[in-house]
Amino acid sequence: MTDNLRGMLAILVGSTTFVGHDAAVKLVSAELPSSEIIVLRGLLATLMMGVGVVALRATMPLSILFQPLMLLRVLTTAGATVFIVLALRYLPLATATTVLQATPLMVTAGAAFLYGEIVGWRRWAAACAGFLGVVLIARPGGDFGRAAYLILLGLLCTTARDLSTRGLPKNIPSIFVATASVAAAMLSGFVILPFGPAWTAPTPWAWAVLTICAACVFVATTLMTMGLRTGEIPVVAPFRYAPVPLSVLLGYWLWGDAPDKAAWLGIMLVLGAGLYTLHRERASWKAREVRTAP
Repeated sequence: MTDNLRGMLAILVGSTTFVGHDAAVKLVSAELPSSEIIVLRGLLATLMMGVGVVALRATMPLSILFQPLMLLRVLTTAGATVFIVLALRYLPLATATTVLQATPLMVTAGAAFLYGEIVGWRRWAAACAGFLGVVLIARPGGDFGRAAYLILLGLLCTTARDLSTRGLPKNIPSIFVATASVAAAMLSGFVILPFGPAWTAPTPWAWAVLTICAACVFVATTLMTMGLRTGEIPVVAPFRYAPVPLSVLLGYWLWGDAPDKAAWLGIMLVLGAGLYTLHRERASWKAREVRTAP
């Protein structure tokens, strides 16, 4: 299996897990304030991931956290967490997911500019087709209100996070990067604490949902970090589109948002773009094998 194929799989599973996480956050938002969700979820996730770091012997000196790209990665993860959790309180799940799916396009452009990665027209076409499918699914209009600023700031943070992740030295274990980022995201909850309602004692149901959120963060953050550091960004980034149909289905199941014909067309475009990108990678891999064969 090539690095790109490993990266594709990691991005696919990680981004799918993130959709489950976002749905759980939106559910528990009806009971707990955003700052409490960020802190408690982050605390549970940091403990889980800390155990993983120790078990895998992936500990690193804390001074690494102050390297420019690592510090940018940690801070943008914290910012993304705050803005996305706040936005999920006010926006439909599919709408928030749609806006965030602009990340692969922005990351692809940024990778070409910052890292000199080659982005062929076919991959640009696949990425654009996938994003068009996302737009057809949720069709975000101009009626976002104040929540629009929150999710757009979250988009900027996720783009900067992914680009900084790509530039991190390979000798820093992905799980260490993910754990440091989750810990910073947890601390960010205290920053918005004075601006929200007072904390309340979580019910057993809320604790269960928060535990699920933390487990999703563990899996998704680690796999997304691995995927962005393993494969070429123009190849792996479009696979963040694939879980969008799941957000539509969860929206229908939990909040009664039923897809219409345009949304189903969007689902087909999303899946088609991902499958075409996978086909292009397999074709490139076979071509390289032929060129290098004795």
